[in-house]
Amino acid sequence: MHPYATSHPLVDIDWRGVPAVAKDTRRLRGRPGFVQRTSREAEVYADVLHPEGVWAPRLLEATSDRIVLERLDAQPLWQLETFDVAGRVGAVLRATHDALRASADAPFLLRYDRRFYDRWFRRACVLAPSLESLRGAHDEATRRLLAEPSIVIHGELYPANVLVRGDDVRFVDWESAGCGPAVVDLAAVTTGWDDAALDSFLSEYGDVDALALESARFQLAVRWLGWSATWAPPAEHRRDWLAEARRAAA
Repeated sequence: MHPYATSHPLVDIDWRGVPAVAKDTRRLRGRPGFVQRTSREAEVYADVLHPEGVWAPRLLEATSDRIVLERLDAQPLWQLETFDVAGRVGAVLRATHDALRASADAPFLLRYDRRFYDRWFRRACVLAPSLESLRGAHDEATRRLLAEPSIVIHGELYPANVLVRGDDVRFVDWESAGCGPAVVDLAAVTTGWDDAALDSFLSEYGDVDALALESARFQLAVRWLGWSATWAPPAEHRRDWLAEARRAAA
């Protein structure tokens, strides 16, 4: 499996003598149009991720239909023993969130506003009609998340998008970067973790409101349920997202 897990095609290349990865950034069929912006990832690298190469791979080139990133000799988080690296990931994520706060008004970022959450819920209810019974939980989760401070977030910080090599942690696949609550990233990266790993992560990340985190877990499940009728993640990354939504709602 390519270490840079993404729904976009990836190709290993040599870029002027540098090992690199070329990523096709053209629109994907079946993916919700309201979250797609073909230039967003390049814009995030160019205007948000400073200093370059600290929080993510270095951007080497950007064109209208692809970006070229340095290839990192690292492993995705999902292939590692979570507890061993949970604290380090928490520390780096907190540093990343703090460092990028000043860029939250960038116009190309997705906006985690009420319209954003409602659009995902409507889409998910079409693909998973039984989700409609959790509308009250959706409304409550939305209210709680809108009360959180808005910062620059990765938006899809699943363990496949976290690369680790020793103490070095980088985040890849920034195409859905947004301005929203930090707990969205926390919910994504820690889904399925046991209490020990989660405690290690939070001890380094810092205080997090438990209700806000559960609200983010609910909305994360909604997004997966509404993602696409024609695409499913690889078997090793699949979860029962309807069950996750019900658990978070409870």
